[in-house]
Amino acid sequence: MPLKVIYKSLLYSILSYFFGFALVLAAEDGDLEARTTAVMKAFDHDVKPILAAYCLRCHDEAKHKGDTDLSGLSSGAAAFADRSLLTHGFTKLLAHEMPPARERQPSADERRQVAAWFSSMRRLTPRDPGESAFRRLSRAEYANTLHDLLGVDPAVAADLPGDVAGAGFTSSIAPVLMEKYLLVADEALDQLIRPEQMRLSWKAGQLDAVVDGKPDPGRAEGAERRVVGPGQLAALFPAPSDGTYTITVRAASERVGKEPLRLAVRCGTRVVGELAITAPLKSPATYSLTCKLPAGRTSLALIVVNPFIEAMEPPPVKPAPPAAAPRPGPPPAASPRPPAGKAPVAKEPAKPLAPPTVRTLLIETIDLVGPPGQAPSAAQRRLFTAVPGKDLAKREAARRIATDFARRAYRRPATAAEIDVLLSVFDLADGQDEVFSEAVKLMLKGALVSPQFLFITGDSGGDDPAGVTPLGDHELAARLSYFLWSTMPDDELSALADAGTLHEPARLAQQVRRLIADPRSSAFFDSFAAPWLGLDRLDALPVDEQRFPQMTPALRRAMYDEVVQFFGAVLREDRSLLELIDADFTYLNGPLAKLYGLEGEVKGPQLRRVALTDVNRGGLLTMPGVLAVTSLPNRTSPVKRGRWVLEQILGQSAPQPPMNVAALEQQDTPANAGLNLRQRTELHRRDPACAGCHRVLDPLGFGLENFDPLGRWRERDDTGLAVDATGELPGSGAFHSPHELKRALAARRDEICRALAGRLLAHALCRSLAGYDEIVADDLAAAVALDGCKLQSLVVAVATSYPFLNRRTER
Repeated sequence: MPLKVIYKSLLYSILSYFFGFALVLAAEDGDLEARTTAVMKAFDHDVKPILAAYCLRCHDEAKHKGDTDLSGLSSGAAAFADRSLLTHGFTKLLAHEMPPARERQPSADERRQVAAWFSSMRRLTPRDPGESAFRRLSRAEYANTLHDLLGVDPAVAADLPGDVAGAGFTSSIAPVLMEKYLLVADEALDQLIRPEQMRLSWKAGQLDAVVDGKPDPGRAEGAERRVVGPGQLAALFPAPSDGTYTITVRAASERVGKEPLRLAVRCGTRVVGELAITAPLKSPATYSLTCKLPAGRTSLALIVVNPFIEAMEPPPVKPAPPAAAPRPGPPPAASPRPPAGKAPVAKEPAKPLAPPTVRTLLIETIDLVGPPGQAPSAAQRRLFTAVPGKDLAKREAARRIATDFARRAYRRPATAAEIDVLLSVFDLADGQDEVFSEAVKLMLKGALVSPQFLFITGDSGGDDPAGVTPLGDHELAARLSYFLWSTMPDDELSALADAGTLHEPARLAQQVRRLIADPRSSAFFDSFAAPWLGLDRLDALPVDEQRFPQMTPALRRAMYDEVVQFFGAVLREDRSLLELIDADFTYLNGPLAKLYGLEGEVKGPQLRRVALTDVNRGGLLTMPGVLAVTSLPNRTSPVKRGRWVLEQILGQSAPQPPMNVAALEQQDTPANAGLNLRQRTELHRRDPACAGCHRVLDPLGFGLENFDPLGRWRERDDTGLAVDATGELPGSGAFHSPHELKRALAARRDEICRALAGRLLAHALCRSLAGYDEIVADDLAAAVALDGCKLQSLVVAVATSYPFLNRRTER
């Protein structure tokens, strides 16, 4: 018989036993209105008398203790109208928080009757996968994804701000965070894509030119160019790295004058050398020089240094023929005499200079070769899945690279529009003469800062009439891999998504178990278990170093890793989740073994599996990491430890302390200065304002009082008095040691399983549970209980649940 059918049969049997009439058994397949009517009548018949007998004496309109008035729940219809009040009251009742211990208590059957009705009331909620979380990758997910996508160290993302656990990361990306993403993308790609040897070649007609002070447009076909007189040719180029570059010019000049035409080569603002162009115009030759250049965009200019041939004297004038004899006439006037002592100077007529002769320069091509590039790494070769050549244009090679990279980075095939966006970035870089690898790097950077990469986006199929659509296989692959690995899908998941077969139930369950077996599932502890247990605070936990000098960074790391390996063993070995409460093994190294009193059995820094024979040890509650985060810097805290057990293990909400209540230490007086912690706490609990919290929390926390803030066993407390580990678990009776506390908790199997099912489902959906989610969590817990409460089975059930596989669409 299918598991679902077995569970339904069991549920209906329980409901029939408690309610005693057939209307409640209308089942989930019946008419909603009929089922609602049946549940309302069941409230009047079976639940209202219990409220009247045990609750209304303190929580009616007149007294309403704890600001809770249940008198309004006078009928089934009234109860449905105020579900929040109903949920609040029933939660307290079912958690044995109410009625107070001094009051008359409901029987176990009466509490089960209320629980069964409460479950049937919740099952009236329509089937709904809940709000869809369009969420950003967390910092850890982002770092892990960069590692798997590019092969870079996850530490590259260490400067990104931390995330708030449980927030879902749905907010838009702030400008400051976007700038961080840009910097991280730069660093990651710089590590990966090494500069290649630059080879650029221009035809002279392609270059900008200035001739005789005027711009000279180039030729469309990029042919040779003649520069007559003053002029220069210029271009911009990117130098990918510092080093020595070779500039080669194929040129010629007109042979006139004695001095060859000199061509200066300027890079940036510095002239790096000159070339003497001697080849005749009909036979151009190549001329080269080398120079050192820094990385970055640089201007190249070829400048004619001597555009003119030096000025020449005019040719000598031939003497004129003899003239006819002059006619008689008056003598010419006498020239003035020169001053005494000076000989007369004869004046020669000025000789006009010939006009300057301009030189002609012909340039065909300019080549630029950079320093030898580094050999591409294996990761770079995986990125550059196409290389331009004689049979493949640069843009087509870039398209192939963009298509392959986007398929992995976006966790699905990219659309044509998305590829065009990436190619527009490549075109921008290529249009500025960036070398191919640099243009591709800029294009890939665009992918790494796109919403398609930074957010987990969907590829859902068609809508159904109920406004719900199943997740597409690519979105399912991403949701699954980020749930268990905190990183992108691997090749096997991606191939199944491409084939459209991942959603098949048997195949999906097999993939969940494969992901759990993979070492990458250790990320599941960091993302889920560490925040759940509070161990994400261990690294920065304040500790009194004078009292506890042993609390070194290495010990903190070992405390954390012990829980990582223990949780992983329970999960991967398909063990019962009750072993999280009590187990006969753990993982220790030398420093941890000292805390356990086993320093003679384990040595060295490496953790190894160790069998435990002390019944007070074993399980999460007694591990040093958990005991440390539930302590104060200088002493234990029964309140913190009790709250941890109540909330993290049993899934119950601890009462909130009233405002303006002084800390326990601030209430010390000379009269109670000699009391130990338990005595002072009991005195504190006599205050009516404090009793509400401490009555529930203290008895649980004192069950772990034998362990100091580092998790070491002790028989006496800080005052030298014998430790009293007596306590009480509401609804389960008293205990007198950590072992008895663990045994009492393990007996609450259903509550523990339901609490963990709810936490796991919320973590998988990246949001708080609401509405139909609670029904799903109930069913998950019940199904897993029938399967031996195996932790791995619970994870598989969550990953194959209705809310995990579907999303709500706009209605």
